[in-house]
Amino acid sequence: MNIEKQSSREDFSGALIIQALGCSPEATAIYTDESMIIRFANEGMLEVWGKNPTVIGKPLLQALPELEGQPFLGLLQQVWRSGQTYSVSDAPVHVIKNGKTTTEYYDYEYKALLDNDGQTWCILNTARKVSSRREYLERIQRKEEKEQSMVEEMAATMEELSSTNDELNSSLKLLGESREHIRTIIEQAPVGIAMLQGPEHIIEIANPAILKIWGHELKEVQGLPHEVARPELIGQPINKWLHEVFNTGQQRTNNEFSVYLKDKNGLRKAIVNSIYQPVLSSDGLVSGVLVILEEITLQVVDRRANEKNQQMLLMAVEAGDLATFFYEPKTNLFSGNALLKSWFGLPEADTINLKIALSSILDEDRTRVEEAISESLSDTSDRNYFIEYRIHHPRDPNGRLVQARGKVFRDRQENLTSLNGTLRDITEQKKG
Repeated sequence: MNIEKQSSREDFSGALIIQALGCSPEATAIYTDESMIIRFANEGMLEVWGKNPTVIGKPLLQALPELEGQPFLGLLQQVWRSGQTYSVSDAPVHVIKNGKTTTEYYDYEYKALLDNDGQTWCILNTARKVSSRREYLERIQRKEEKEQSMVEEMAATMEELSSTNDELNSSLKLLGESREHIRTIIEQAPVGIAMLQGPEHIIEIANPAILKIWGHELKEVQGLPHEVARPELIGQPINKWLHEVFNTGQQRTNNEFSVYLKDKNGLRKAIVNSIYQPVLSSDGLVSGVLVILEEITLQVVDRRANEKNQQMLLMAVEAGDLATFFYEPKTNLFSGNALLKSWFGLPEADTINLKIALSSILDEDRTRVEEAISESLSDTSDRNYFIEYRIHHPRDPNGRLVQARGKVFRDRQENLTSLNGTLRDITEQKKG
């Protein structure tokens, strides 16, 4: 690879490509040299670190001294020397945010980018935060808040994609690499990126991610007007939007937009987030449109399915007058819905220590319940929990007999995550 090769087009710059990379919804950073000099970090990665842009240009351990004693520098140096990608799931990361040490879990990847001689010239680092158990609690107890949060999160992601120009211009000076090297990075970017030139929107660049979404190969579309290369969009508004962005110079952003895309069997319906960004030439005129595309079909379908399941579950719980509970063995924290808390006489706090909840069970039944919980959490258990016991608290002097059913959940590594279930009042049933 000729790292001295320069662009022959004045209306296309490395800064623009770096801007596109910075719009990635994934936390992203680039390192060079065996001491891991931070050459680039988007807002997502700075948020992961709990740092501001002043860390760019510094060695990793100087910028984040709290990483001393953690494995990250050693892994990065190994990737640098070997040229082999390293990726891991559910890994703990200890960073300092607002002066406090914070531990969070991430899936992350260190990808070595190689020159024509097979030597590493930079490492591309991407990271994604792992969902916490709060996702389950919000599904059961705070359905409406979760739906609103997901909508706001998607909107925030798209807002971040379109608000990083100034920071990217500063980062470009530190990066100091040629257009060919930057093109290599954009080819491996996790989001779809395409560069369309002129009023006919000639497809100059289309990375593998966007070609996969489009359902086309590069040889089918490169050098052709967008309308000619993608006839499947006839009758859809995409080409109209491209003309509007080119003619007005105004960016257009779409969230959860439904579109029909090319597929081996004809057309398929997809849901995407997209940004159409006008590209300005040196004289300030619009010379093209930068397209940033992210397909979210599976995420939206799963979310809508979860929302439907949540509604059905809530209807079943309400119709059956059931109390629900959630227990996390790792933290020994216990929580339940309002009905359960009223039966047990528990405080309104979201979570409490399991010992407090057990104190509402009659003394002669409490040991049995503790043993049943321990048995369901054991490695030899069938993961089912079933027991009947009596509860009593001062505001319910007559007490009640309840029947508890639950299920133990484990992660992919077979680590315990939670015991979830329902309680049913069977006091009157047993009397009959």
